Amino acid sequence: MIYKVYIFILIFSLASCAKKDDKYWWLLGIVGLNNASTATATATPTGTGTGTDSGSSTDTSTGTSTGSSKSVYAGGYSYNSSNIANPGYWKDGTWTTLPAIDTSKESIVNSIFISGTDVYAGGYSYDSSSVAIPVYWKNGTRTNLSMIDTSKRCRVNSMYVSGSDVYAGGYCLNGSNVQIAVYWKNGNRTDLTSLDNTKTSDVASLFVSGSDVYAGGYSQNSSSVGVPGYWKNGTWTALPPLENTKNSWVYSIVISGSDVYAGGYSQNSSNVSVPGYWKNGTWTALTPVATNKNASVNSMFISGSDVYASGYSINSSSVNTPVYWKNGTRTDLPVLDTSKLSVSYSLYVSGSDAYVGGLSSNSSSKYVPGYWKNGTWTELTRLDSTKSTTVTSIFIVE
Repeated sequence: MIYKVYIFILIFSLASCAKKDDKYWWLLGIVGLNNASTATATATPTGTGTGTDSGSSTDTSTGTSTGSSKSVYAGGYSYNSSNIANPGYWKDGTWTTLPAIDTSKESIVNSIFISGTDVYAGGYSYDSSSVAIPVYWKNGTRTNLSMIDTSKRCRVNSMYVSGSDVYAGGYCLNGSNVQIAVYWKNGNRTDLTSLDNTKTSDVASLFVSGSDVYAGGYSQNSSSVGVPGYWKNGTWTALPPLENTKNSWVYSIVISGSDVYAGGYSQNSSNVSVPGYWKNGTWTALTPVATNKNASVNSMFISGSDVYASGYSINSSSVNTPVYWKNGTRTDLPVLDTSKLSVSYSLYVSGSDAYVGGLSSNSSSKYVPGYWKNGTWTELTRLDSTKSTTVTSIFIVE
């Protein structure tokens, strides 16, 4: 049975086309070092994927079948010639633009999920007042979700479909500009409890197992330290960090049988973000490219007894590099320009094939969208070849 969920968020504020409230800025060597009470710190990797594949049966709720052919869906956004981010997705390389609230404003797909023949994409769309509205699209039709305060930013980071139920997870700002972790089920919002109701919290990843809803993310304590953990049916479980006084975040959560996997990073005593995951509360560190540089897991997938994780790792030249791990063994993925930023955001395993979605910067420092299949890069189209485009989420249908 295959399940898949994806997380969210926009792109690095240090990069040429990014803005400070974009979701992936923290990947540029400052993961976990941010205050998280600021607008930028609220973002979590959109498109970070999670999933399980026991290889034993078909689950029509995820759009999988026993057929041999595979369709590759990749969600994200593409900047047009007017430098406006357009939300959409690629199916087998063909781009579909999704309708925005205001076409003169930015809109983003952070997560994609296929259920049977239905295509779900979650993210946000700015309105005419430049407020980010949480939305999801089903087969191209947009649904705006409820907000805590309609004048404040709110976003979907992750989507999950179980039977006829549609789940979306993310965050909303309240009237005091405090970021609140939330999720929606069939449009009904649940505001999750936080460690300190004056501090930031966020849902980065959703996973539904039976009647249980797992929401992975973080919640800041009274000292403004990000505590990693997850909510199960609304009840918070904190996960042990490497250092109690340092930031740690969960970006991907997946349930396999009775086991709970949560991937992300944990800062050590040297303020270096260490990539890894928790299994039933026990931390496993993964090997980065450079031990004195930041790295993070953005997405996890369990296939049988194999544990996959993908993310980024900053090398000794301080360049973000895309990587994935299988059972702890790291694979460094090829990039367009080794001197430029590249990141993997989302992971999906289908049979013996590992698909990793993300971006690779070209020599002009523009983000080129694509995915790696078993380590081989496939470039996807852009609305404007002179502008940046990003894959935030990937989903494979057999």
